[in-house]
Amino acid sequence: MEPTWSSTESTINTPRALPDGFGLLDFLYPGETLAFIRKFMNGNASTIRRRRRSQLLSQRLRTYTSAADPSVDLPPSQKDAAQGNSLEDKARDDKNSHQLDAEAESALYAKFVELLRAEGQPRNGEELWKTYQETQRTSLSLDPRDVTLLFKRLSTSKIPFDLDCARTLLNDIPLPNRNALHYNHAISAALELGDMRGAINLHREATQGIRYLQGSSMILKYAVQQSKWGYAEEIWKYHLDKKQAHVGQPDIWEGVNSMPTTELMMKAVKAVDCAIRRAETSTFDDAEIMRSLAISLVRRALSTRKTEFSVTSQLRMLRMSRRIHQPDLALYKAAVFQNISVGRQSPEHSNMALKLYREIRGKLNLVPDLGLLMAMLKRFSALRDSQGMYEVLEDYRTHHGAPPIEAYPLLMAQLARHGDFDTVEELFRAFIDKYGSGEIQNHARTLLFACLRRAEADRAINVLQSLRQAYGYEPDLEAWNILIAIYARVGDYDGATAIFDKLMAANLTPGNSTYGILMGMFAKRSDPDTTSALYEQALSTGIKPNVAMVDSLVLALITCDRFDEAYQIVQEALTMDLDKAKRQPLSIAEDVTRTRMWNTLLSHCAMNKRLDKVAEIQKRMHEAGVPFDNITYATLMLSLCVKNMPGAALRIKNVIMRSHGIRPTTLHYSILMGGFMQTKEPNKVLLLANEMLENKISPTFSSQNQLLRVASKIDEQEDDQVNPGDEPFQARRAEAVMRQALETLNPMELAALGPTQRAQSNPVNVAFYSSYFSYMIYLYGKKHSFAKVVELYDEYISTARKVHGGVEGIAPVELLSALMLTHFNAGEHAETEKCWQLAMEKSEKLARKVDADTSQPGWVLYKYRFILSLPLTRYMQSLQAMSRVNDIGTTVDYLRHAGYQLSVHNWNKYTQILAQEGRALLAFEICEKHLIQGWPGWEHFGNSIRAKAKIKKQWNPKSLDRGRPFPHYETLVYLAGAYLDAKSLPYGTGTRMLQDLEKLAPRTMEAVLKMPKIDDGYQDNLLRRSE
Repeated sequence: MEPTWSSTESTINTPRALPDGFGLLDFLYPGETLAFIRKFMNGNASTIRRRRRSQLLSQRLRTYTSAADPSVDLPPSQKDAAQGNSLEDKARDDKNSHQLDAEAESALYAKFVELLRAEGQPRNGEELWKTYQETQRTSLSLDPRDVTLLFKRLSTSKIPFDLDCARTLLNDIPLPNRNALHYNHAISAALELGDMRGAINLHREATQGIRYLQGSSMILKYAVQQSKWGYAEEIWKYHLDKKQAHVGQPDIWEGVNSMPTTELMMKAVKAVDCAIRRAETSTFDDAEIMRSLAISLVRRALSTRKTEFSVTSQLRMLRMSRRIHQPDLALYKAAVFQNISVGRQSPEHSNMALKLYREIRGKLNLVPDLGLLMAMLKRFSALRDSQGMYEVLEDYRTHHGAPPIEAYPLLMAQLARHGDFDTVEELFRAFIDKYGSGEIQNHARTLLFACLRRAEADRAINVLQSLRQAYGYEPDLEAWNILIAIYARVGDYDGATAIFDKLMAANLTPGNSTYGILMGMFAKRSDPDTTSALYEQALSTGIKPNVAMVDSLVLALITCDRFDEAYQIVQEALTMDLDKAKRQPLSIAEDVTRTRMWNTLLSHCAMNKRLDKVAEIQKRMHEAGVPFDNITYATLMLSLCVKNMPGAALRIKNVIMRSHGIRPTTLHYSILMGGFMQTKEPNKVLLLANEMLENKISPTFSSQNQLLRVASKIDEQEDDQVNPGDEPFQARRAEAVMRQALETLNPMELAALGPTQRAQSNPVNVAFYSSYFSYMIYLYGKKHSFAKVVELYDEYISTARKVHGGVEGIAPVELLSALMLTHFNAGEHAETEKCWQLAMEKSEKLARKVDADTSQPGWVLYKYRFILSLPLTRYMQSLQAMSRVNDIGTTVDYLRHAGYQLSVHNWNKYTQILAQEGRALLAFEICEKHLIQGWPGWEHFGNSIRAKAKIKKQWNPKSLDRGRPFPHYETLVYLAGAYLDAKSLPYGTGTRMLQDLEKLAPRTMEAVLKMPKIDDGYQDNLLRRSE
C-alpha cells in the first residue's frame, strides 16, 4: 500500500490553474500545511510530538489574533473612532516594528551562518536546528548553498536528533527546488537511522524527476549489508534502466566498494543463494534481475586488490556462483589476481592463486589469456615453483603458439635454476630463431647458470666454446663468475683458479661476487688462511665486501672448530657496512641478509650437541632482527635430532614453520628421517617418505639414503630370523630403493640442494650417486657377499660413465673403504692394499693445501684430517693378518706427519693389535698418550655387570672423533691379556716388564688392574688364554 503522501505529491507535481478569487480561501489552507503533513509522515512518535509543539508555537499568534482585539465588543459608533485611532497607531507601530524586525532578522541570520560555518561540528545540532527554525518564522530567505551545507552537517552526524532534523529539512524545501544533493543527504540520514523503507520512498520520489542520484549506491550498500534483497533488486533494476538510457551516471558500487572484502564475499554468497531460490519461484524476468545482481556482486567482491580476505570465503563464493552462471575466464582471472595481490605476504593466498590457475586449465577447461599467463609466470618465478613454470610454458605453446618475448627471460632463468639445461637450451634456440641474437649475453649467462645448478663443468666449457663459434660471444664478468662457481661447486680449486686467471687476462676487474665465490670455495675446503688472504686482497683493491664474503670467513673458521672467532665476526657483521646486492634470478650468492652466517653457527653447535649455545644464538638472532629462513629451522631441528628428540623436531616442522608460512623441503624431511633412524623408529621414517610424496616434494639423495638405511635394517632383521646363514644375504628392499633412485638419477637433482652450512668431504656431483653404492657395498661386504660387491662396483663404474660421460680417476674414499672391508673379509689382502693406495691418492687430492709441498709436514687441511679414518682401520687389520705390524707404525707416522689425525677408533684398534702381537710396552704407551685421558675410572660405571654396556654406550666412533679420548672395553681387555703375558714371563724379565709398564703408563695400568670380572666372551677367551 502506498503512503498517503504519495497522492499529495502527484498533485503538487502537476499544478493546475485556479479560478479567480480562489485565493480568498487561503485561510483554510495555510502555506505550511503540506510541509507540516510531510513532517508527520516521517519519524517516531516522540519526534512527531516535538515537531507539533514547535509548529503550534510558531502559529499561535496568528491563530488567536481575534481574541486579542479590544474593539470587538465596542458599539458601532465608538468602534469607528477606535478603528480610526487604531489605524493611525498601527501605521506608527508598523513602522517601528519593521525597523526592529529587520535588525532582529539580520542578527538571527548572522547567528545561523556563524553556527553553520563554525570550525568543528558541535556535539549535536540542536542549537543549529533551533536557530534554523527561528529563521523559518521570519521573512528571511536563506541562501540555497547554506541550506545544502546545513543538510550536509546534519546528515553526516551520528546523533539521531541531527539525522531526524535532516529528514525534516527536506520537507521544508519545495519540491521544485529540491536537487540530487538534497535527496542524497536525506537518504543518508534515513539509512543512518535504520529507516530502510523511508530511504527507499525518498529514492522513489527522487527518481521521478532527477536523472543521476548518488543515494542509489548508499541504499544498495545498506541493502546488501542487511541482506534486503528485495530493495537491492529495486535499486539494481533502476540502475540497469538508467544505464541503458544514459551514460556517465554515478557509480552504483561506490558504497559496496567500502565494505570489507570478506564481508562482501559472504553477502555475495547469500545473494547467489537468493538468486537460486528466486529462479525456482519467480518469473524469468524477476529471476534474471536477481541473478544479474548476484553475479555482479561476485565480480565486485573479486575486484578488490591488496586487502586481506578469507580464501575459504572466496572459494565458496566461486563454487556457489557456478550454480547460476557458467564459469568464465574473466571471473576466475579476477580471483587469481586478487590472491596474487596479497600473495607475497600470505602463502595461503599465494597457494590459492596457484590452485585457481590449475583449476582454470584443468577442470574448467578454459583458455588462459596472455595476461593471466604472464601474471602466473611472475608468481611461479617468485616462488621458484618449477612445476608451475612448466605448466605456463605448456599453456603458451598449446594456446598461443609460443611464449611472448617478455616471457623468455623469466622462463629460462627459473628453469635454469631448476637445472633443466635441455629445456633452457631449447628456449634459447627458439628465441634466437624468432628474435635474433641481440640478447646473447643474457642468454649465455642463463645457459651457464643451468650448468652451475647441475654441477657440470665440462658442459659449461662446451657451451662457452659453441657460443664463441656461433655468435662470437665473449663472456662478461658475470659469466666468468658463474664459470668459477661451477668449478668451486665440484671442489676443483685448480679449475676455479685457472678460470680466474682467464678473467684477469680478459682485462676485467673482479668484483665482490668474484671474491665471494673464491672465498666460499676455500672456506668449504677448511682453508681459513687462503680465505682471509683473498678477503684482504679484495679490500686492498677498494672492493666493498658483501655478505657472501663475510659468510665465507665464518664458514672457514667453523670448519676448523674455531667457533669463538667465527662468533665474533658474526657479531661484528651486524654493524658492518656490507654491499647489499639485489636478489637476481641468476644470483649465485642469494643471501643478501646476514642469516646464513648465523645458520653456520647454529649448525656447528647442533652437530656438537651444544643445545645451550643453539638457544643462545637463536635468541641473539631475534634480538638483532636477523630473519629466520628454512635453513635456520633445519638447524634447530638438527640440534634436537642429534639429542635423540626427533619428536620435538617434528613439531617445529608441523607447527612453527607452518605458522611462519615456511614450506618444508627435502632437507627438513631428511633431518627428521635421520633422527627417527637414530631412535630406531623406521616406521616413522616411512611415514615421512610418504608425506613427502603426498606434498609433491621430490626426494633427493639425502632422503633416499635414509630410506636405503631403513630398508637395509628391515632386510637384516628378516635375514637373521629366516636365514641362519646357509643362504647368501639378499637386501631386496634396500636394492629396490637403490634401483628406484638410480632410475631417476639426474644432475637436475643437485639444483634442489640448498646451500650447505658445513663443509662436505666429496663434491656434490659425485656424492649424489656414489653414496648409494658406498652403503650397499658396505652392507654386502660385512655379510661376506663378495660376488655382490663386485657386481655393485662394476655398476658404480657404469653409472659414473652415464653421469659424467667418463669415469673419474678414483672412487670416493667412502666407497673404497667399503671395498676394503669386503676384500679383507674375503682374505684378499693384496686387493685391500690396492684400495688403500687409491684412498691415499684420493685424499691427497682433496686434503692438500694450496701450493703445499707434500714432502713437508702439515700439508693436510684441517677439515680432511679424519678422511682416512675408516680405510685405515681396514688397512691395519689387513697388515696384521699379513704379519706386517711394523708397517702399521710406519703408516701411522706418515699420516700424522702429513697432518692427518687418527680417530679414537683408530687408536683403539692400533692398541689392540699391538697388545695381541706382543708389543705390550708400545700398546700401553699409546693408550696412555691417546686414550686414557678421558677415562673416568671403573667406579663411574657402577655395577660391574652393567659396566660393559655403559662403556659401549659412551663409546661412539662418530662422537669420539672430535670428542674426548676414551679406551674401549675391548681395548682394556686386550691390555689386560698383555699384562698377564708380561706377568707370566721369567721372574727377572717379567718383573722389569711390569715395572716399565707401571712407569710408562700408570693410569692405564690402574684401569687394567681395577677392571672388574665380567662373564663375557672377551674376558673368557682372552684372559683365560693368557693365564
